Amino acid sequence: MKESLRVKIFRMNIVLVAVALVLFTLLGIYQVRRDADLMEKTNRSQNTVIVDSLSDSMRDMATESFQKYVVSEAKIIDGEFWTMRHDLQVLARQVQMVLEEPSAYSPVEVPLPSQTDAGKLTLQLLYSDTADKDDPELKEQILRIGGLRNMMLEMVDGSDTMLDCMVSLSGGASIIVDRTPESKVGPNGDVQYYNADRRPWYVGALVHGTTYSTPVNKDNYLDTYEVMVGVPVYLGDTLAAVCGGSILMESMADIISNAKIGEYSDTCLINENGTIIYSSKPEGELGLSGVELKSLLEGNNADLVTLVNSALSGDIGFQLLEIDGKQTYIAYAPVDTLGWTLLLSISQADLNATAYRLAEQTDTIMEESIAEMRSNEGRTVVTTLFVAAIMLLFAGLLSLIFSKRLVDPIKKMTLRVSEMQGNDMSFRVEDVLLTGDEIEVLARAFANMSEKMRGYVQEIVEITSEKQRLDTELSVAADIQQNMLPTHFPAFPDRREFNLYAVMDPAKEVGGDFYDFFLIDDDHLALVMADVSGKGVPASLFMVISKTLIKNVASSRPGSKPAEILSKVNDLLCEGNEDSMFVTVWLGILTVSTGELVSACAGHEYPVFYRKNRGFVLEHDPHGLALGAYPGVKYRNAQWQLAPGDMLFLYTDGVPEANNSRQELFGEQRMLAALEKSMNAVGENGCADTETLKRFLGVLRAQIDDFAGETPQFDDLTMMCVSYIGGGAATEDIH
Repeated sequence: MKESLRVKIFRMNIVLVAVALVLFTLLGIYQVRRDADLMEKTNRSQNTVIVDSLSDSMRDMATESFQKYVVSEAKIIDGEFWTMRHDLQVLARQVQMVLEEPSAYSPVEVPLPSQTDAGKLTLQLLYSDTADKDDPELKEQILRIGGLRNMMLEMVDGSDTMLDCMVSLSGGASIIVDRTPESKVGPNGDVQYYNADRRPWYVGALVHGTTYSTPVNKDNYLDTYEVMVGVPVYLGDTLAAVCGGSILMESMADIISNAKIGEYSDTCLINENGTIIYSSKPEGELGLSGVELKSLLEGNNADLVTLVNSALSGDIGFQLLEIDGKQTYIAYAPVDTLGWTLLLSISQADLNATAYRLAEQTDTIMEESIAEMRSNEGRTVVTTLFVAAIMLLFAGLLSLIFSKRLVDPIKKMTLRVSEMQGNDMSFRVEDVLLTGDEIEVLARAFANMSEKMRGYVQEIVEITSEKQRLDTELSVAADIQQNMLPTHFPAFPDRREFNLYAVMDPAKEVGGDFYDFFLIDDDHLALVMADVSGKGVPASLFMVISKTLIKNVASSRPGSKPAEILSKVNDLLCEGNEDSMFVTVWLGILTVSTGELVSACAGHEYPVFYRKNRGFVLEHDPHGLALGAYPGVKYRNAQWQLAPGDMLFLYTDGVPEANNSRQELFGEQRMLAALEKSMNAVGENGCADTETLKRFLGVLRAQIDDFAGETPQFDDLTMMCVSYIGGGAATEDIH
């Protein structure tokens, strides 16, 4: 029978203990008992101090983490609604452009719902019970809105939470994208009516005249509950359509339930009126039974009403109050996009449970330690110095006999482990390690571990190699993108009629923004500012294609207007564009000798002009669809006149849509004010040289960074400024 190492050590020392036990009892019993009494008193005092300090520290750490957690979860929930609202606002702008200029867009048929498309994401047409299906104007609007099919499909398919999106025309027709076309077909095969103008999202958007989020309401076709967002579309002062989308309460419940901390906390979402939208508790003051909504402002708990009022004002807070007869901590933070508030609650007992359990365990350990000390008093008397000296002598003699046998296998194993390095990571169980006790068990454990370690090392080498390859490819893509953009300034050192400067800062290693400028001939300068949909390498590749096509078409067709160039490039980009990528572009051609500027816009930001007598002005030029969205689009030219000393500022949406920690956008008004401040900083000089323009953009970028603070850059940020000097400028005027 194999003996354990513990048994061998005990057998070696038992002789020493047996000889010394009698002397230990006679000489040490008094001193041991005295020391035991002193140790018990000291341990009890120390334990009281430790428990009190530990409980307070654990409680403080738990409350601080609880408050920070609810803020981060509220931002996650807010992000889902912000994304849907933003997508619907973009769709509304596209619908407005289609309805304003229907002839510029190709018609696309919109089919009625069909049961054969059950479960498929499809585009469908529904009428209200008052719609005139034979109205030629309504038919024309339906065909033109159908051209936005890819955009609407991408909005729903690209979202994890968005159930559907729709465009409901004032004439009674609704173009809808969802995955349940079969729900709109009756038992007899007839397509059901859809009265959008009677739905809360449509009525709310109409009444408020702006983007509107509904309370929880039942879906028109499905036995489910949802929250919808409506965005009105006006032609002048007349409502032309409302764009809508919805998120199921089931999806919202999944998002909110993830905010819970373990099994002890509960989450509750309330709207701007204090009404509970969702709660993880089925009953109680913060509970929600079924779909029967209730307002926390109408309850009898005055402290809870005060807390809800503070939360609805947009505050972030943390408070202890009585809920359902229990002292409960409630942390709250706003869901800014909808004006709602997230509440996270946990009872005081559960929050402090960890500290209490730790204190109880400390008390238990102390009592066990004291009991063990008392029970061992009779044996611990062997600690007297005289007996210790005798035991030390015997132990030394016996150790000489047994130490070699015990230590040699351990030394051998230690030496082999220290040699495990480089390619030699194997551990072999040699005969000297076959001791039949824990040493043999440990040696075999080392052998098994070395086998696993070699596999892990190989996996790490392969993973590291793959990561290095991907990092290298991404770095090469970033270099290629930067090399594609003109970055040498002054760009045209021999031309004195104008100066320009541009910068591009991608949000990721590679971005989708780009700019370009080139001379079509001696008297015509082309200016390009563009923003590709998406981020990363796909956007970078689409950027290279777009930039190359724009320059090639413009250079190969001297005398062509920007609108003709954009139409041709749009058709080329639509060929084989299976991923439905698109790019917004502003293209201008400046006649250098006269200052005449002709431009065309494909869904890009409005240009800003600086005039000495007016300052900076945001000019609203005609907009068309983004390039690559749909073939056959026609664009319109806009004409401007630059006088000597005037300046043109071009940019991408990374400038006005830069946001801060409060989710505020930089916006057009702040941008215009920042441009004025930048001009004042560098001095008003219409014939500014390249270095002055560089400083001008630097001051502008610094103001954007100050506004954003610690908030990471979300989108690519690209800017270009062009200073017009005039055809008759002299060298001394430039400097």
